[in-house]
Amino acid sequence: MFTFILSSRFPHGNTKTIQLLSFSISEEDPPRPGHPSTGPSDETEYSILQLAQDVELAIKRLDLRKYIIVGHSMGAKVAQAIAGRNLMDGLAGLVLLCPAPPTPLMLPEDMRDQQISAYDSAQNAEFVARNVLTAKSLPDGTIKGIVEDMLKGNPSAKAAWPRYAMNEDIIELAKSISIPSIIIAGGKDQVEPVDRIKAEVSGNISVAEFLVLEEVGHLAPLEAPEKVAVIINDFVSRNIRN
Repeated sequence: MFTFILSSRFPHGNTKTIQLLSFSISEEDPPRPGHPSTGPSDETEYSILQLAQDVELAIKRLDLRKYIIVGHSMGAKVAQAIAGRNLMDGLAGLVLLCPAPPTPLMLPEDMRDQQISAYDSAQNAEFVARNVLTAKSLPDGTIKGIVEDMLKGNPSAKAAWPRYAMNEDIIELAKSISIPSIIIAGGKDQVEPVDRIKAEVSGNISVAEFLVLEEVGHLAPLEAPEKVAVIINDFVSRNIRN
């Protein structure tokens, strides 16, 4: 048996994909500092490297022998840092879903403030979920779960990504990744477009496979859980032994 470590801002989106995986697995969702409401007020405490260290500590406490990290969006940037640091025994593979790149992205101040305000009310969060994060219509109950995830977290934790962590440069760590890896992009992802993922994520991880899910937006685990599960099942069967 091996374990999937899930690194994602949207835990509601992982359940169906995990249920469809055909392997004998256990599932762990590491603690996300600042979520739901605890954590320091200093935004630098939510840096990519700090979050990577937090996940590494959780893995050590769980005493895992073999595991795969599945990272989505910002969580995928954290996953890249963990794999590149190469400090953890037992890490057998890396799955990056609609990943944030390891390169720094400096947003104009107005765009940065817009990202922060997107999570300050249920109305704003629902608009973003329906019109930015997804490329297809999802059930109201699913949207409600996304909105709940978006509203969780103390203000510093939610603001840290656009104000701080998005700007971090972990290119050298990404280039150091040597374990079996696969990158899955959404063909209609408005947050992390295919071209950027191909150039800045795939282009810096030489060992990684690269696939595009057409007609899928940023929340691939919710929009195409069956397809994501098939890809992960195939990746694991070809690259990782129990």
